[in-house]
Amino acid sequence: VVWNWIEIVFLAIFAFELALRLYVHGFRQYFFSPQADFVWNIIDFTVVAIGVLDFICCLIGLFGNGKESPIFRLVRALRILRIFKIVRFLRQLYMLAYGFIAAGKAVFWVTILMVFLLYICSVILVWTLGPNS
Repeated sequence: VVWNWIEIVFLAIFAFELALRLYVHGFRQYFFSPQADFVWNIIDFTVVAIGVLDFICCLIGLFGNGKESPIFRLVRALRILRIFKIVRFLRQLYMLAYGFIAAGKAVFWVTILMVFLLYICSVILVWTLGPNS
């Protein structure tokens, strides 16, 4: 029950922020600007709109008794994407996150290379020390 109230408070904060940004920038500038924030604006609007729709559906009892639509659960999970928006403003944190992503790519390719090398070594060992020896 407490988590539901916390979720409602955050939804209200996000909806207020969205309404304020729409008022300041205007509809056309908010959705059709060539800025880098264009994608984040669409994500924010989608998350807030579906969150409000989820809240309205819960109010009218459409998904009562703990039942909810899977799309609403997915959107609740997508709210975590807003954290990445904050990371852009903190340069050092952005560099650290980018470093982890680059390291993950490097580890992936090193793993592929090691599997390939292990396969070659195993073929050579089976060929030289195979069942005939």
